[in-house]
Amino acid sequence: MALTSGSGHQKMNRQTQDTVAQWMAESASQTIQARILRFLPELIRELGGDAEDILGSFDLDCESCEIEGAVSCRQWVGVLEQAAATLNVDDLGMRLAERQGGTALFGPLGNVMRNCRNFGESLTYAATHNAAHSLGARVWMGRTISGQTVFMGHELLAEDISSRSQAIEHALLAGHLAARSMTGGHVGARRVHFRHEAISRPSLYRRYFQCNVRFCCNEDGVAFTAEDLSRPIFDPDEVSLSELIERIEREYGTQRPAFQALVRSVVMQLLWTGNSAVEDVAHVLDLHSRALHRRLQSEHCTFQTIKDEVRRDVLMYYLRHTALPLGRISEKLGFSEQSAMSRFARTHLNATPRQLRQSCVAALP
Repeated sequence: MALTSGSGHQKMNRQTQDTVAQWMAESASQTIQARILRFLPELIRELGGDAEDILGSFDLDCESCEIEGAVSCRQWVGVLEQAAATLNVDDLGMRLAERQGGTALFGPLGNVMRNCRNFGESLTYAATHNAAHSLGARVWMGRTISGQTVFMGHELLAEDISSRSQAIEHALLAGHLAARSMTGGHVGARRVHFRHEAISRPSLYRRYFQCNVRFCCNEDGVAFTAEDLSRPIFDPDEVSLSELIERIEREYGTQRPAFQALVRSVVMQLLWTGNSAVEDVAHVLDLHSRALHRRLQSEHCTFQTIKDEVRRDVLMYYLRHTALPLGRISEKLGFSEQSAMSRFARTHLNATPRQLRQSCVAALP
């Protein structure tokens, strides 16, 4: 990302300070409740692995997975991918979600969710207060044009994470199981979307989600029906909802991801539509485009830089992790034609998409 600069020795000091400040802001925007890794050490051991060794590769230990602390999004994503590869267990993320179950995984946010009046209120609260659980992800809520389907999208805010399939499968199954827990089994995912190709057998996805699971989609997320929203929460705790909400506001009300991370996630959400210009992104964030530019400038970056980075990362993700034709990838990146994607790749990655795909294949073990 572009940083501002000055001159001479002061220039070096200011650049160093800006870089450190930016790193700190990005780190703060990527934290997630440590309970996201609850039961991971024992699952690794049961599968014949060395939990201390795998966790230690990401500066984690077994105790940190059980406390109400925080880990970074990169640690969560990385340790799941490492464990799955080391243990040769393709469905490790879903196994972990199944073991965790319910809303306890979401900490204070989960306490509010399971004490709302109905499932719709619970979803809305989760979408608007996700920072209480994670500053490393953005959860967004949308309806189809018909209004019959509600889609809960999930975007990781950390940039340039090449492999995130385990974490996404972990997160979406956790959401599905939380829905079933909150509603006494009456509501669950009606349809699941993954950007990546299937990494486990189709029968496994059917067993875990009990619904239609689609791959190579334009977004990661879970769909529910409009009727699901009115389903009452099953057996809420005997606590005051207002007290739980007050705790969220007191302890997490001032927490916000870095603004550039939010912009990045909205670009990810809109990219495939072809309507991801600054005005479109500003509209989703309920801002004027000039205000969006000013806030990004205060974080020493620009909208075009972010959009180019998202396109670069998504392009490499699809080339590495899917066999989609280049024309389909071009559509998913919002290019008007495949030749525009080729020009973009040559400019930003110094190679054509075809050359990049060949290099990805050559790099496979």
